Amino acid sequence: MRGASFRPSAVIAAGLLLRAAAAGAETPEESIDDLDLVKLLNVEVSTATKTTESQDEAPSVIQVVTQADIRRWGYQSVAEVLAHIQGFYIIDDHILPDIGVRGMTGGLGSESGVIKVMIDGRSVAYRTTSGNWLGAELIPLESIAQIEIIRGPASALYGADAFLGVVNIITRRPDELGRVRARAAFGPTGSHLGERVDLAGGQRFGAWSFALGAVGELTDRSGLELPPESPAPILPSYIDDRRTANNLEQRSLGLQAQAGWSDERRGHLFASAYYSAIERGGDFAHWAQLTNGVDAAGHARGTIIALDQLRLNLDGLAHVRHSVDLSLAATYSQGGELPPDRIDVASDLFYVKRHQSYRGVDATAEARWLPAPRFNLIAGTEAIFDRETFGAPDQIDFATGERLPRDGSTKIVDLVNVGAYTSANFKALDPWLKLTGGLRYDHHNVYGFQLTGRVGLVSRLHRTLVAKLLYGNAFKAPSPYLLYATPLRPGDVIGNSELKPQRVHTLEYEVSWRPRAAIGVTSSVSYNWLLDKAEFTLQGINQEARNVASQQSMSWETRADARYGEQLTAYASFDLVYSWRNLGEQGYAASLIGTKNVVYPPWIVRAGLDVALPSPIDVPLSAGGEAIVVAPRRAADTSIVENGGAFYLPAYCMLDLFVTTRDLYIIRGQESRIALRARNVLDTRGPDPGPSGFEYPLVAREILLELRHMY
Repeated sequence: MRGASFRPSAVIAAGLLLRAAAAGAETPEESIDDLDLVKLLNVEVSTATKTTESQDEAPSVIQVVTQADIRRWGYQSVAEVLAHIQGFYIIDDHILPDIGVRGMTGGLGSESGVIKVMIDGRSVAYRTTSGNWLGAELIPLESIAQIEIIRGPASALYGADAFLGVVNIITRRPDELGRVRARAAFGPTGSHLGERVDLAGGQRFGAWSFALGAVGELTDRSGLELPPESPAPILPSYIDDRRTANNLEQRSLGLQAQAGWSDERRGHLFASAYYSAIERGGDFAHWAQLTNGVDAAGHARGTIIALDQLRLNLDGLAHVRHSVDLSLAATYSQGGELPPDRIDVASDLFYVKRHQSYRGVDATAEARWLPAPRFNLIAGTEAIFDRETFGAPDQIDFATGERLPRDGSTKIVDLVNVGAYTSANFKALDPWLKLTGGLRYDHHNVYGFQLTGRVGLVSRLHRTLVAKLLYGNAFKAPSPYLLYATPLRPGDVIGNSELKPQRVHTLEYEVSWRPRAAIGVTSSVSYNWLLDKAEFTLQGINQEARNVASQQSMSWETRADARYGEQLTAYASFDLVYSWRNLGEQGYAASLIGTKNVVYPPWIVRAGLDVALPSPIDVPLSAGGEAIVVAPRRAADTSIVENGGAFYLPAYCMLDLFVTTRDLYIIRGQESRIALRARNVLDTRGPDPGPSGFEYPLVAREILLELRHMY
């Protein structure tokens, strides 16, 4: 796929192939509302312990988003899902979203690296940055069964980068997909039209099954304005007084394939492949802003971020005895820049072509012993090999298109990690007391060994009341980008091969109360202590990777859910965070920044409502919306220093509204849905914190006509 141009409408061809391949198969009829009610009564999860258990009994602070939730609220990506989950805060830099958790963020280049994102238990990180792609390119949403979201550390089970949380995307089995499920959305973002197409399908033939999926997106956010609060943007001379973006196009492509064999008594063997590609207009890239255009000499200018990654997975499970399972899993991954990738650094002479890529293998062997329903034990080992290639960047002359003489040579770095872990769960006094414990040892060829663990108590105090007391620690490995980044211009980032891993200790307490099957309230408090925080910080004219701080935070997250048959679904949540830092430095910059937290808001309110409407034309309809209110946030460290003093970005409210059909069967046995959705219907404008001396604009209003059909 390297070098190929892609458009979302191209994936329609894949849909025709899926439909042809499944011709003649039976389509399972499904009521989304009935399915969601079953999920509400008995939500089962597997991410917390790698064994199936109810959400209430899982020894973690865990939230579940079902396929029915995704359809109801009309989420277009995993990033949109997480934006509506308590304990999370997303900063959209219009290239790759960056997630913070419970008051803590990753800083410049983090790319949501403070959490571990997995598909069916396999990491999907872009290895060079250890970041996570959460847009449409990640996975077709139609292939998702549910998303299990853990707030809190999980390195004892999942190793490095299961740091402040884990997001595990559970896909549907091929026989659950039916022939083809397809969704298309069209409409304007601001003044530019966009399109999204998402489809998946599968079939089972005896013990054998296959599934295919594809997703594509083309949207354009051009026209957004650089926030006036930005204290020190890097702007090219040829834009004069212009402060609006000319190129914020977002192109995304994701392909998915799975095939395998399964038998309930003997086990399974599955092979899967995922390909993701992104192309982003970079008018808000950190190297220079608003670069797209034509300079005085007539040269085309601008930054384009174009990357891809490929993952090939093999997963096997054998039921050795009635109480013993053995599993083997392996993943090959690779990624790097695509030909359109180019970085405009606001030079009048040249632009930059990057040369960074990776190839890696991750293999896991695990044994699971379940001698009784009240006890289970898991032990495993994992080996990771990652070869990172950092080529010296090319400077391309605008006038001639030729490469200018350069310094530096290609650096190839091999990163190796070996880990071993064990975890046990015991219902000592079922259902009043469940005990959990786990321990993991990792050894890395660069940063040495890490020991992580967790313990937990889960108690059903009453049939409607469950309490959890949990402690865990975790570590985040320095990404290759943090270790070996090469500056593309004066003032750019510089890697540091002496970095230590970040560590976090977390103590959590959660209470869940479900007085009715369709009513539930959960409330949790947590204390988090982060050590050796690593990020790019301003040192002279450059931003150097350093272990700069310790940080502590206390958070309170509460959510209430309610449902009344098929007539009403509602939720509301509230986050309250207090966080403080110790930078371990003195001097002018340290006195300006102080100890108060930056970037993350001290409180966030979220709510959603879906109500069935009476219809005079005998078509079942629903209407509703979601709202997010974000408190004022303190600007990032670099902005504070450049501004000469601390400042706050104003609070804002984002409101989404929708009206949609329900249970519409235009063709017998084939469910259809038509929805009209308005994102940011109030057209809220304002800044979000940026880590490079400028702030990011919020996304403009978006109107989508969404069509969904299940063959």
